[in-house]
Parts: sequence; C-alpha cells; structure tokens
Amino acid sequence: MTPSPVESVAAIRPIHRGRYFFVGMAILFFIISIVGFTPSYQGMSSGSLKFHWFVHVHGAIMTSWLAMFLAQSVLAARGNLKYHRKLGQIGFVLGILVYLVAGITSTRARLSLYLPVESELWDILLVELYSMNLFGLFFTWGMLVRKNVAAHKRLLLLATIALMGAGIDRTSWLPGLYSAFYVRFIYLDTLVIALFFYDWITLRRIHQISLIGMGIIVALQTTITLTFGSPAWHQFWYNRFAPFVEKPVEIKLSEAQATPLLGNYGDKSWHLTVSREGDKLFLKLPNQPKWALGATADTALFVKTMIWNLTFAKGADGQVTQLTNTQGPLVWKVSKLK
Repeated sequence: MTPSPVESVAAIRPIHRGRYFFVGMAILFFIISIVGFTPSYQGMSSGSLKFHWFVHVHGAIMTSWLAMFLAQSVLAARGNLKYHRKLGQIGFVLGILVYLVAGITSTRARLSLYLPVESELWDILLVELYSMNLFGLFFTWGMLVRKNVAAHKRLLLLATIALMGAGIDRTSWLPGLYSAFYVRFIYLDTLVIALFFYDWITLRRIHQISLIGMGIIVALQTTITLTFGSPAWHQFWYNRFAPFVEKPVEIKLSEAQATPLLGNYGDKSWHLTVSREGDKLFLKLPNQPKWALGATADTALFVKTMIWNLTFAKGADGQVTQLTNTQGPLVWKVSKLK
C-alpha cells in the first residue's frame, strides 16, 4: 500500500527536525577545542610553553578528525551519501591514526623525562587511557555497523565526544572545574545528554546505542574517579616506565653552595621560597605544603615528588638573581627578592 502524502511528510519530519544536529555538534567540538587550547598556543608564542614537535603532529591529527567529522556530518545532512561514503574511507584511516598517535604521545611524554612515583602525571595517564580507548571502542564499533546508519552516526559522535575531555580540562573558567575530579566528567557528559535530546525529538525515545554508550562512559568514569590518586596505580605504571628513563643523579650541596640559593623569588604580590632545614632543601609556595628538593648541580634543583626543575642564574658578582622554573612544557622565570 502506497503511503499518502500526509503520511510521507509525517515520516520525514523527525529527520528534518534533527538532520543538522550532528553538524551543530561538530561545530561545538571545534569551539571546545579552540577555547581550550588557545591559551597553550598563546603560551608557545610567548615562549612560556615548549612542546616536542610530535605534540604538534598529535594536534594536527586530532584537528583533522574534527574536520572530517564536520565534513561527514554536512554531507549526511544534505543527503550526499555518495561522497560521504568515499570520504569515509579516509576517515577510517584517520580514526586509526587518532588512536595510534594518542598512544604514542602519551607514552613519549612519560619516556622523555623521569617521573617520580608520586607524580600526578600517572593520574593523567589514567584519563588519557580512558579517552583513547573509549574513542577506539566507539570508533571500531561504528565502523563495524556502518551499514546501520542510526547506530553508525551515534557511535562516531560518542567516539568524538571521548576526545573532548582534553579541551574541557583546559577551559579553566568553567565553574567548579577544578573543585573535584568528577566535575570534568559532568561537563563531558552534557554532550551525551544532548544526544538524548536529539533522540527524543526525532524518535520519541532514547536510542539503544545512546543508552549503551552512556552506560559504558559512566561506568568507566566511576572507575577512574575511584582509582584516581591510587598509590597502587602510580606504582604499577612507575614500575613499567622507570627502567627506560634515566633517573636524575642527585648530589649533596655543601652549605656554601646551598646558601646563595635560599630566599624568596617573585614579586611583592606573590613569591615562592627556597629554604633549608638542617642539610635538606625545600620549596614552599603560599598556602601550599613544602616540597623536598634535590640537587643535580650547584645551580640546579628539582622537586622530588613532581616534575619541577629549578635553575638558578647568577650575576657577575656571583649572587643569584633569577630562578627559571621548568614544569614539563611550562617554563617561567622569577627574580630573587632582596
């Protein structure tokens, strides 16, 4: 029986109501990334941030994926499925590159310098593994069911949402972002909730893939929140990487060598303090606990429990005048207060 014109219009109306939803989400992903990463690129321009060249490769691959997702969303919304399928072949290769490059970047970051077992970068590794493998899961699943359009597009949307955590984490002005670890997940999950609204508007129900995807995401987020900061997690990954990284050779400074380094560094509004208790050196920031320091040279110290190197510069008279702080890619200088 041939449907009436009224029935045909009713059947396609939900599609028209939401056909640009994925285009809108793709644009939103770009906005999140631009807002989140702009300060990093500003830092590189000013010289306060220095990244390894492979980090830029990683960024280019991720940006290419977002561009691919946007292009594919536009093609699908316009019904140009012929070019959508052709471009999808490139997207398949690009998705594999996203996964591989993310893994390489994360691994290289932990092989490029010695990380103390207490370092928070072991916790960040937990988040990176979550994002990378969640993307891999949804991307692979989406490719396997690509003939099921409804499942395919939702799974690739979920895969891309998994990559948005990095941009959200860097958007420091978001209310409460750093108040508790799980808050970043709340912001991330609002993107999935948007998919729920799309489902309800177009289907009058929540699609099974959306529900399963959200279930997987929340289960992993709960596991990560409970594991975050775990000494066992730190020790496990420290033991995996430590054999491949050269540990700093610590030397003991004499009183004559250590004394010139002591004092306050900064300005009248804020400063850090290098102090000594007995034969041990410490770093202290306002309203922060003090951290034990080790020395690799008479003008080079490091915080024993985190990635923080301190390099002291002396003037012509031999007195320390400036302190350069290196925290991974972040480099900043402060003058010694008199």
